[in-house]
Amino acid sequence: MHNYKALKVAGNATVRKQKVVDDPAVEAVAEVKDGDGVITTHFVHARAERSHEELQVVCKSYNSQTGEAQDDSVTAYSLSDVKSEIDYRKAQVAKLQAEQAEWEQLEVDLSDPQLPLHIGD
Repeated sequence: MHNYKALKVAGNATVRKQKVVDDPAVEAVAEVKDGDGVITTHFVHARAERSHEELQVVCKSYNSQTGEAQDDSVTAYSLSDVKSEIDYRKAQVAKLQAEQAEWEQLEVDLSDPQLPLHIGD
């Protein structure tokens, strides 16, 4: 997540565990009244709520022109996705460090005062 540390320090980002209801619980029903008061025999099996917990980052949002607060931005994350992003960034850093070492070695070699002068073939 871009700029998370700065947003957190400024109090503009928080993390939370949020319960998300996928399918609400239903109680068993044997009779249902319609709008006219007519009772219909109608059996609905009871079922338990299905839900899951979601890890979220909540960021405060503001209108850039007026500074007025807007609805918070909520993004769901899984720990495995975060771990994958960290591993990807570490691989990028290692690649850049290797490239940097190549350039530094070239700089050293080109700066060598003992570098022989080659004149034509």
